[in-house]
Amino acid sequence: MRIKILNITLSVAAALLFLWFAFKSIDVDELWQQILLVDYYWLPFFIAVLVFSHFMRAERWRLLLPDEYQKTNRSTLFAGVMLGYVVNNIIPRLGEISRPVYVSKKTGLESGILIGTVVIERIFDVISMLCIAMIALFWLITDLGTLESLLGLEGWSSAYYLFIPLLIFLLLFFIWIFYKLILYIDTNIEIQNPLLLKIITFGRSFSEGLISLKKVKNWPLFLFLTCCMWLGYIFMIYLPFYMMELQTDFGLNIWDAVVLTVVSSVGVTIPTPAGIGSYHLLIQQSLHMLYEVPLAKGLTYATVIHAVTILAVFIIGPIALWWDKIVTMKNSAEANS
Repeated sequence: MRIKILNITLSVAAALLFLWFAFKSIDVDELWQQILLVDYYWLPFFIAVLVFSHFMRAERWRLLLPDEYQKTNRSTLFAGVMLGYVVNNIIPRLGEISRPVYVSKKTGLESGILIGTVVIERIFDVISMLCIAMIALFWLITDLGTLESLLGLEGWSSAYYLFIPLLIFLLLFFIWIFYKLILYIDTNIEIQNPLLLKIITFGRSFSEGLISLKKVKNWPLFLFLTCCMWLGYIFMIYLPFYMMELQTDFGLNIWDAVVLTVVSSVGVTIPTPAGIGSYHLLIQQSLHMLYEVPLAKGLTYATVIHAVTILAVFIIGPIALWWDKIVTMKNSAEANS
């Protein structure tokens, strides 16, 4: 309990620090005037893309499940994904546990396997983000020094960039070794201690989830769903350009949205509640340093998008859970009739 309280305290403190950096040079009256000028006609399209992106994530998650569970209701997987986002917006990273626990209770699949699939899914997302970042760095950005300064990488040499894929390879190799070790212990060593037996049993199911990528049978579909998901995230950055005419006044286009998607992905991975502060600061500074957007306008863009995203998640999440309950009850009634 004390560790959880400490983690929450540190994450809130980090959020406040990032917010202070974002707001310290901003005139509040100017920021408010910018917010009042926002055109919200893009909002329905934004929410539709948000739902689409999260639904694609749920569909991709299905391909990581054991064969006998791949017919799990779409409503259950989508509700699990949305529940994860709702919880993450309150307590960082806890949603990665609540999502598999919810689906486990609904389907009977071991929670350890589901947690493992979420972990490997996130690792695959990091690899995907790095691929998009490479495109942004070497194709879309002419001034690499500016982007490196923005992300705090100006001191990095080329050797550091080569170390990233090596680190990912080592991580995947460690996952494979962990799986083999747990499998060996489970099949060759007789364990009498109930607690140790429970730990090994969970470790076995968790490791099964970790190697779920190896068991994906339809890789073209898996990659297609991944592309759809990331395209959704890119359009969630692109559509709001029109709320402040950034596409007209500063010439921002879909390729600039790709760059900002990479930056926003870094922002939301920093463990602050709902990405508060880190997202605002990185998006504001990116717009200012890369595209010369005034700080107040950049912060308005970040604040409005962040607020709309959080509100949408808190509204759609409970609706998805309610709908899944209705679907489950309907299927149960049909099965008993």
